[in-house]
Amino acid sequence: MKRLAVISASLLMLGFGGKAAFAQEEAKADKAAGGRTVTVFVDNDRVKAYEGRFSPGEKSPQMSKRPDRVEFAMTDSQMRHYYLDGKVEDVMWKAGEVKWSERATYQQENIGTTEFRIRVVQLK
Repeated sequence: MKRLAVISASLLMLGFGGKAAFAQEEAKADKAAGGRTVTVFVDNDRVKAYEGRFSPGEKSPQMSKRPDRVEFAMTDSQMRHYYLDGKVEDVMWKAGEVKWSERATYQQENIGTTEFRIRVVQLK
């Protein structure tokens, strides 16, 4: 129950107070290979909250182990996930949509025509 409260509070903070938080954290944005930007809002021993931005056609640089997480789409998008076993999955996002994602290892690609912005709260 406590974890649910933490997740809910985090989502509220990121969803409603995001512009202020983003303005404060913009200096901490980390430009990754291929134009992907990650802005970290909180990173401690319990949780990591950040915003990721993917340009159209951009692919994450490598396979990544992703922990359990809540994802909140800031924009519409079409993403493609490439898994270690060769499986390929297309994932559609609508702005405002929230999804729970289990641990997984995959590489992702923005197959849409616009920038995709997503806010993520990862449990540690």
